[in-house]
Amino acid sequence: KEIQRLINILGRRTKNNPLLLGDPGVGKTAIVEGLAKKIMEGKVPEFLLDKKIMALDLGLVVAGTMYRGEFEGRLKQILDELKTHPEIILFIDEVHTIVGTGAAPGSLDLANIIKPALAKGLVRCIGATTQEEYKKSIESDAALERRFQVVQVVEPTPEETEAVLKGIKANYEKFHGVTITNEAIEAAVSLSERYLPDKFLPDKAIDLVDEAASHVRTSYLPQGNSKKIREFDARLKQLQQAKELAVQEENFPLANAHKEEEARVKHELENLKKNRKTGEEKIGTISRPEIAQVVSQITGVPITELLAEEKTKLMALEEKLSSRIVGQAEAIKAVTRAIRRGRLGLGNPNRPLGSFLFLGPSGVGKTELAKAIAEIVLEDPQALVRLDMSEFSEGFNISKLIGAPAGYVGYKDSNKLTDVVRRKQSAIVLFDEVEKAHPDIFNLLLQVLDEGHLTDASGKQVNFKNTLIIMTSNLGLKELTQQAKLGFTAEVDKAQSNWANEWQETKDQLMGEVKKFFRPEFLNRLDGVIIFNPLKESDLAEIVKLQVTELNNRFQAQKLDLTIRLGRGVVGAIAKLTFSPQEGARGIKRYLTDKVEDPITARLLQSKIKPPANLTLSVKNGQVILK
Repeated sequence: KEIQRLINILGRRTKNNPLLLGDPGVGKTAIVEGLAKKIMEGKVPEFLLDKKIMALDLGLVVAGTMYRGEFEGRLKQILDELKTHPEIILFIDEVHTIVGTGAAPGSLDLANIIKPALAKGLVRCIGATTQEEYKKSIESDAALERRFQVVQVVEPTPEETEAVLKGIKANYEKFHGVTITNEAIEAAVSLSERYLPDKFLPDKAIDLVDEAASHVRTSYLPQGNSKKIREFDARLKQLQQAKELAVQEENFPLANAHKEEEARVKHELENLKKNRKTGEEKIGTISRPEIAQVVSQITGVPITELLAEEKTKLMALEEKLSSRIVGQAEAIKAVTRAIRRGRLGLGNPNRPLGSFLFLGPSGVGKTELAKAIAEIVLEDPQALVRLDMSEFSEGFNISKLIGAPAGYVGYKDSNKLTDVVRRKQSAIVLFDEVEKAHPDIFNLLLQVLDEGHLTDASGKQVNFKNTLIIMTSNLGLKELTQQAKLGFTAEVDKAQSNWANEWQETKDQLMGEVKKFFRPEFLNRLDGVIIFNPLKESDLAEIVKLQVTELNNRFQAQKLDLTIRLGRGVVGAIAKLTFSPQEGARGIKRYLTDKVEDPITARLLQSKIKPPANLTLSVKNGQVILK
């Protein structure tokens, strides 16, 4: 329909200048090429049968114009040529560049010189540009705007894109020497639509097919005819050099023998090249896995087919996280379910992989769980985008997340959220202590939680559909710390059932506070509100072991041949000494720093310890000592 509208406008008596307007990559230039093909095939109305479409290179028109009047002189020659040859239709790609081109003090730019010819119909000109550039350069000049007739080029549907790809795949098969399956075309359309939202169909789907074919081609090792051709080429060069040397030495019988051998090799080489041109050998096939691999390389999102090793890893994910985060089985289960759904592509494609609000006493592992996911699942600690929400307690600080609006200081400067997620689509976004943020921040997050994208200050849409969003909060801290104290003594008093009932009541009270603090439309968009359990004595004991193991690993990383061993009863003693409802497990780190790291540092400096050495933590008179 765009080509038909193009023909209708070209058939007008005056102002017969179509302007193709559309997003980058939707096929504006391809429409002009399509019209040229129709003219060549004779499938156009009679008035277009003798027409030729010629592209104007503005760079060449301007290049080398040193003196006033040179540019205008060149342009006048072009216009005279077009008037003399009415069969020529001019095509200017990026037509907005005519505004200002060639302008100098006291002279005219290209747009003003060409205006009269465009209005009278003496020159037919097809232009192509984007909406943004049209608004900026052409729409502001009403006289220029009225001379062009806008043809809106919309992004094709996935079905139309598939038809386009099937039509052009033969060109890519011939160029790369591969076979492109229909499965690959369908995958290119669906995956580009989901994982490359900043670009437009059909361009982004074509890019995936082209790059996948290029990857197969560059990975191909020459064999068969290609390998033989190389060998014969090398042999031919050797014979030519040997023949020349024999002639120089006046050994004519040998030179004649080389000449005969050279003729034979040339004949075989020509036959091999003819066979190769028939295209009897394809170097590979492009299907869905090859397209998925390219998308993974572009976006960093793992979407390739699951290997047996990766399936095992996903199944063991809960166990791995539990070995790092102690006593929080419910939270770990909820997060791993979301990760598995996302990795298999079964989650909602229009929302983030998961969005959770973590509640609980301080120091029970809320932030640590987000860090563990980044390290264990994504194998990249830098994939954690951590935002301390205490920095956003004022409404104007929202610009730190999405950028400052136009007209304000900091416009187009980098920001802490959208710029980071745009660069790394597969990320864990952690909003730490979210209750400290200004209420306007929650309104901003509604779009992310519901639609999976966010528009930044520059108007660009940022994709959050491959991120895991985690928010932590200390709401109801007083009730939680009280319950933590009861939970710690419950094991000793053998009163687990009473503690469980009280804990359920505390959770209900806490959910009441959450509903008072957060608006319903915010809570309804979350995948889950997870309350972390207070740490019991057995949990703290496990954390002590983890911290000591981490300390030993640090010694090894620093090439210190030191090992800390735990004596009998020392784990329980440290757990009791460090328990604090207000601090959770954080007291253990501080205790080990004071009682273990500092003494070891002092002894190393005083040369009282000489690696390799084994150090033991033991209990004496209720105190932990280092031997």
